[in-house]
Amino acid sequence: MEYGKFILCGEDKKTLGRIKNTLASNGHIYVGYTKQVFGLLRHIRNCTPDLVIIDVSNCFKDYKPTLEVIDEEILAGCILIMDSKSEEVFNFIHGSRIMSYLTKPVYDEIILQIVDISLMNYKRIHEYERKVKKLNETLESRKVVEKAKWILVEKEGYSEAEAYEIIKKKSRDNRIPMREIAEALILTRG
Repeated sequence: MEYGKFILCGEDKKTLGRIKNTLASNGHIYVGYTKQVFGLLRHIRNCTPDLVIIDVSNCFKDYKPTLEVIDEEILAGCILIMDSKSEEVFNFIHGSRIMSYLTKPVYDEIILQIVDISLMNYKRIHEYERKVKKLNETLESRKVVEKAKWILVEKEGYSEAEAYEIIKKKSRDNRIPMREIAEALILTRG
């Protein structure tokens, strides 16, 4: 079982109160509540929850721009609580990475299962996105180093191996990443 910090949002205090009590009594950490969508993003960014549970009821259109930001930036796993199944909400969730939904009435065992699945998926997706970002940064660094290396090869007459070793040595001697050495070389000699 995954445990996480959670925020509640919406106007159905009875349903949200029940969810809060169920999750808190099962080891999850309650970090806040906001009644309206307007302060939700700020609240999420301040508290950095693992999960946001939103009672969208019949106000999905009001929440949609905020939900798009939450999904795009992968700010937290998100469970939408609805009065009834909606095709519009279902289509939105189908295209998202971290959203799931539940219709009322909300039962304790079901909310615990949905929370477990949502937390696992959120953490898996968050880790995947972190790895992709790191790989992209590595690839960009290699491109910059390659460009700087070819400047040394073409303009200075070094071999590829010598040019690479020059960049590597300057990086090591100055305790500066190779990418920064390469960028400086491109600016000064490129």
